[in-house]
Order: sequence, then C-alpha cells, then structure tokens
Amino acid sequence: MDGSQKISINKDELYEYTITRSRTLKLVKNLTPEDMVIQTNEFVSPTKWHLGHTSWFFEKFILSPYLKGYKIFHENFNFVFNSYYNSVGCFNQRDKRGFLNRPSFEEVLNYRNYIDENINLLFKNNVNNSLKFLLALGVNHEQQHQELILMDIKNVFYQNPLKPTYINSKIKNNEKYFRNEFILNNSEKFKYGHSSESFCYDNETPSNFSTLEPFNIKPFVTNLEWKEFIEDGGYKSHEFWLSDGWNFINKNNINKPMYWFDKNYYFTLNGEKKIDDNSPVSHISFYEACAFARYKNLRLPNEFEIELFLKKQSVKGNFLEEENFCETDYNNFNLKNVLYGNLWLWTSSNYVPYKNYKCFENELMEYNSKFMCNQFVLKGGSFATSKHHIRSSYRNFYYPHDRWQFSGLRLVEDL
Repeated sequence: MDGSQKISINKDELYEYTITRSRTLKLVKNLTPEDMVIQTNEFVSPTKWHLGHTSWFFEKFILSPYLKGYKIFHENFNFVFNSYYNSVGCFNQRDKRGFLNRPSFEEVLNYRNYIDENINLLFKNNVNNSLKFLLALGVNHEQQHQELILMDIKNVFYQNPLKPTYINSKIKNNEKYFRNEFILNNSEKFKYGHSSESFCYDNETPSNFSTLEPFNIKPFVTNLEWKEFIEDGGYKSHEFWLSDGWNFINKNNINKPMYWFDKNYYFTLNGEKKIDDNSPVSHISFYEACAFARYKNLRLPNEFEIELFLKKQSVKGNFLEEENFCETDYNNFNLKNVLYGNLWLWTSSNYVPYKNYKCFENELMEYNSKFMCNQFVLKGGSFATSKHHIRSSYRNFYYPHDRWQFSGLRLVEDL
C-alpha cells in the first residue's frame, strides 16, 4: 500500500485521531515530569520523547507539505524528535534521548496542542485520499507508541530502587484457566496478508497463499510451566538452546524471565506482585521461547498458522481499552477460544517481505522495509495494544534477544 492506494474510512477522519491523541495523554496522566525524561537502556525511550515524536510525525509528513502557510513549531524539533528517517535530515541518536532535559514537558504539550489545532484546520475541509491515508498512518503510528510508552515506563520503574507503581490493576488472580486450543484437522490452502481497502502497513501486503498441514496450537504457556522449566534446569541445559541463544543468556547471566525477582515475585505495571501461576508467562525472548519449545518437544507456530485462526475471529480480548495493564488468565473475561490480545505471540517466521512486496513511497519507505533483517514476527497483540490497531494480518517484529516487549508464547503440535 502506498499513499495513492484507495482506503475506506467509515468514520469521520478526525474521530480516530482525536480519541487516539487523547488516549496517549491519559496514559501519562499519572507520571511526573521526572518520570518522563529517564532513559534506562538504549532500547528504552523517555515518555516525553514519545509525546514529541508522535506529534513530529504529523507535522513532518502531513502539515508541512499539505497545509498552506503552515509554520513549524520549533526549528530544532526535526532533529530532536526524528527517530530514524535519514531521508528527512539528521537526528539525535537513540541512546542519547535521555539527555533531553529540554524541551520541557510543558513545551512538548504545547507542541502537541499546536499540532492538533492545525490537523483539525487541515481536515475541516474535504481532503484527498492521500491525506486520508497519511492521517490513518499517523494514527496507527501513535497507537504503536502508546504500547511503547508502557513498555518503556515499566523498565524505568523497574530500574528505580523504590519500584514505583504505574497503576493499580483491577484484575484478580483466578484458580481456573481456559485451555484455549486451536486445531486444524485437515490440510488447508490459506490466503494470508491484507487484501481489503481498510488501512494496513506495507509489510502486510500483498496477500498470497500458503498451504498449511494439520496442527494444534496449544494454550498460552503459563508462569507455572515456566517455573517447572527453570526447576528442571532449562537455563542450564545447552541442548535446548540455539547457539546464539545459549551465548546470549550466558553472556548476560539470564536465568529467568525479565522482571522476575525470583520464583515467587515479579515486577509489573502494578508494582511488585506475587507471580500468578495461571497467567501467561511474559517478557520472553525468541531464544527463550525456542528453548522452551525444545524442552517440550514441540515447536513455535509460524505466522500463517496464527493468522489462520485470527482471521476466523472478531477482535476481542485483553487490549489497551480494557485498562488492565497486565496479562491475565482469560477466565477474567469469560472468553473462550480467543487468540487475540493479552501478549504478542512469538512465531518462527523471519520478518521478511512477502512475494511482490512494495514498500511505502518516498520518505515513508523507511517505516518498515529497512528493518527486514534478523528479526522475527509476532502476532495477535497484547494488553497494551489498542483494539483499533490490531488485525489478523498485522506483523509485529523484534530481534530474537529482545525481552522488554509484552511477549509470550503458544506451542504447536503437528498432527
């Protein structure tokens, strides 16, 4: 898909923009300005930077080229809030974002308001299809950063010796667990990818066919099952691990999931909590997921096996709008046979372009295509993903060593 492709927007073009921008501010309402400037790791970006970057995206790709007479808010913001777009100028390096004590939080909020005012000014009149596409892209881009805000602030609070709480969850632990499984009993020729006129990213196209053989997708792997893996020497047994994974966990002294203090307690957005044995294990790298699969003599699903069942479901589950801010046993929702939400599912699929792939045009060609190397696809969304953002064809992607994202795993048995 590119900016010239027709997309169907059923609602007022500004409706999703408005609720998305408001939701972002709602996510940070309990944070202090001090919370929002810290960068604890290279992969973590300060909250204040996310707020500025998402506004810069609308300014750079919509307002500056399309709103007649538009004046940029600040001449240095293109350098400060550009993430990685080499085609639009130099940018502050990712690991230096935590040095930005200026601009102030108040100035970033003023920047956001300025962008909102001008977006409304531009879209109050009829606009062409290219602008509709760019607005949809900007909204989806901000929804991605909503999840990143939660991922990053969790790491910031975890590194704080006081272990502050982002929010108090309303979720209660349950003794029951829905053993959701998804079974394909016969071979099926399956059409994957995005083929409708609704919005999608370029990496979801073009649609094509894959023949799937019978398989069974098992339930989420739980914290209890992961404890058993640890107790059985899973992190000490090289035979379960890919060579790169074995080197990675030994070099970094990894012997449990990220944010676990021990086998009884872990850190969550709700602060330090007792580990819920029935909830899905989270913050697992691809390396760890592969090791657990070998431990169980099973395998990870590929992206098409997950997508097959996502296409057969409506988008429901534990998403950002539920405001639970944690993964949970779906017994809390009385939801059976739901594959969406809760945690992103690791797949065995390399993040590579589909056959006859065409990337976004012009500067936006850098949005996805240049990252199609050494990463793996994740599917389904998480509790931090907006339900308006996810779809069956959606392809998230991370490096095999990444653990700070809200990721979990389901295993597959071949039938």
